[in-house]
Amino acid sequence: MIAFLGMALFLLFLANAGFGSEDQPTSQKESTVAVGLDPDNPGMETQSKTKTAKKSADSDRNRQDYKPENPEVIYTQRTLEETVSQLPEVQVIAVTPLPGMGQPLENLPGNYQLAKGETWLKQEEFSLPQFMERNMASVNEVNLNGNPFLPNINYRGFAASPIPGTPVGISVFYDGVRINEPFTNNVLWDYVPQLAVSTMEVVPGSNPIYGQNTLGGALVIQTKDGRRNPGSMIQDYAGAWGTNDLEFQHGGYKGKWDWFLSGNWFSQEGWRQQSSSYVKQLFGKIGYHDEGTGTDVHLEYTGADNLLNILGPTPVDMLQTAGNSMIYTGPNPQHDNLNLVNLFATQALTEEWTIGGNAYFRESDFSFNNGNIANNVDQFLGFNYPLDAQAIVGYQPEGTPIFGPAGEWDFGNINQTGAGARIQGQWDKKLGSMENYMVAGASFDWSQSIFNSGFYPAAMGANYNNILIPGFPFQQQFVVPGYSDFVGLYLTDTFSPTPWFHLTGALRDNYAQITIGGFGVDNNGETVSLNAAERFQQLTPAAGFTFQPLLAFGILDPQIKDLTFFFNYSESFRAPMPGEITGANPVIPVILPIAQLGDPMLAPVLAQTFESGLRGSIKPSEISWALSFYRTDIANNIVFQNTGHSSAGFFQNVAAERNQGVEITLQGNYKKLGWFANWSFLEATFQSSLFLENAISTSVPVSPGNRLPNLPEQMFKAGISYQILPRWLVSADFQYYSSRFLYGDWANVYPMMRGFSVLNIQSYVTVTKYCQLFVFATNVFNEFYAGAGMISQNVFTGAPNGGTIVPFITPGSPFGIWGGARLTF
Repeated sequence: MIAFLGMALFLLFLANAGFGSEDQPTSQKESTVAVGLDPDNPGMETQSKTKTAKKSADSDRNRQDYKPENPEVIYTQRTLEETVSQLPEVQVIAVTPLPGMGQPLENLPGNYQLAKGETWLKQEEFSLPQFMERNMASVNEVNLNGNPFLPNINYRGFAASPIPGTPVGISVFYDGVRINEPFTNNVLWDYVPQLAVSTMEVVPGSNPIYGQNTLGGALVIQTKDGRRNPGSMIQDYAGAWGTNDLEFQHGGYKGKWDWFLSGNWFSQEGWRQQSSSYVKQLFGKIGYHDEGTGTDVHLEYTGADNLLNILGPTPVDMLQTAGNSMIYTGPNPQHDNLNLVNLFATQALTEEWTIGGNAYFRESDFSFNNGNIANNVDQFLGFNYPLDAQAIVGYQPEGTPIFGPAGEWDFGNINQTGAGARIQGQWDKKLGSMENYMVAGASFDWSQSIFNSGFYPAAMGANYNNILIPGFPFQQQFVVPGYSDFVGLYLTDTFSPTPWFHLTGALRDNYAQITIGGFGVDNNGETVSLNAAERFQQLTPAAGFTFQPLLAFGILDPQIKDLTFFFNYSESFRAPMPGEITGANPVIPVILPIAQLGDPMLAPVLAQTFESGLRGSIKPSEISWALSFYRTDIANNIVFQNTGHSSAGFFQNVAAERNQGVEITLQGNYKKLGWFANWSFLEATFQSSLFLENAISTSVPVSPGNRLPNLPEQMFKAGISYQILPRWLVSADFQYYSSRFLYGDWANVYPMMRGFSVLNIQSYVTVTKYCQLFVFATNVFNEFYAGAGMISQNVFTGAPNGGTIVPFITPGSPFGIWGGARLTF
């Protein structure tokens, strides 16, 4: 804390050390940006109300006021602050994954949340998930991995997770491309280049338009282009835990052409043992825009080449004796590689009709190796025993112990290739005095994946790392090619019979075909064929309305007239993925890339969501607010079951679950102060009786009402931003999470992880209009907390029958401070 204040005072001294008036900030509005808020309209981002001439998410960039006075001049000298300050207050809600089509929020039922790319230039995070976790209502991070780039992000209890085997219920779209991985639906957040993100929208509920896997919501990401983001920026920061991050972006346009390029190279040694991260990302886009013909075309490339260490949780008794940096077993490196090419376009056919579409090709390679305790270990004997006899792995009929290796070094690779296309038409027609907006489309996604996994029997070194044992060969467990085809036909229509009442309906027909081949090795060492082909079809609807009572009753107070009541019902569906079908048999446990994470044929998952609430704004104080109630019932959710100490397990359907809760969001702006606050309550429970497995027992009884693990009931988040001096901006954000049950504690019988709170602070000093210095600190009170946890057995304690039953937790990061510089030109 003292170091942070010292750095802030130093930056303040620089800011006021005699720089000339010509270097004053060009936009006071940009200088008063609030944490988590829209810089162009503080306090109004999440629940903005805007009508556009074309109800299109990108229509604002096509307007005349975006053209330079001289269209032949390339704008390379404009700073980011100048660019942001000139953006008009135009915001719409995307109603499909594809960029270019959307509606004003007043027409749509649901508590949508929006964020702009400029915001994370005013609140520093290592990754996009960290921004979501610190700012957005009903979002919490579950970081079993222990790596800042690969956390689980939960929204209303539904996960978008990088861990294969986690029940995923959020679909993620990136310029119209669904980036949930084809093999197990997981999301590799380290593939998303944060600096290239223009807007991010959280779509609530089981919206069928977003297709496969949208059980609890969708995340829609749209990237920057050179026409809306001209100019150049380069920034670098360094600090705690050996961190260095170099980022750049450049955008420009000339005539009908525009271009944008961004990249970053991030390296961090980490604060825990063997916790380094190396992230390299590159994004490029070229575009063509013709205002006269209504043509808008973009071709983009996204690439990533990352090496991340996955630590997993550690027994609390080891943390207590060896410190919070202690790990359980290792090494655990993971290598992710991505190449994605996407072409998308919109074409205005008439004033009423617009057609749009995209086509993409993506290739990703995901390789891991995990040092684990062997799955059959009954008792660890010690590090000084022979490498091939460090553990008791069973007993003879007469009771004589059988000795064997204590470790298991798991290796795996998932190579995935995907391609797809989407085409849709928009009809925006006024029928007399009534408005109607309709989008109809079709999507096709194809993928091929090849999954290989196996292990070496290994010994445990004194540093808890696996050691290969001479003479013990590699044991192949799985070689599985998988293929998937997804086809969707969808229609959504919003009909507005009056200016204060809007009806929205949607329908999607989903078709999925999943095929796998290859082989796996069962518990008896026998090779088993895994050939299977499954087909699924599901029709999913949605219907809702918004109603503005004050307008309806002629109360025309302009300060509060946008008070809106909304109600919505929606359904969505997801088919089992190739990786889940591969691991559907308990006698053929599948090895997945993290130790100790807990699907004969798996049923598809169906979610039904009811949501209602109120939203509005109070204009004199520039306060926007929303209150939302929701309930989602999930049938046949797919969960992963442990079969022992290692990462092996199987998938299983759970008949019924329910996630229900309340959200309250507030944002405002007063003079030099911007602020936000949100509170959410979540009750995520099992709704059926069943038996589940964990690392301790093969038969854990689960009763209706038992809570799901790692999900807090209550979350509170708040942030402020204050312009202390014309050149000095200080901001802070705070998060509180209530207690949670451990993963694997399906019956809710073990002590819960306690609740915790975290405070983060940032400070920015504008030295000149081309140079800004910044410093930021996280967890400034250095609170110890668990980012995630599970119940398991610590075999190193020497207790018989597999070790002592203790909580395993992933400790949250301690206090850290970083500083850097940002140049714009």
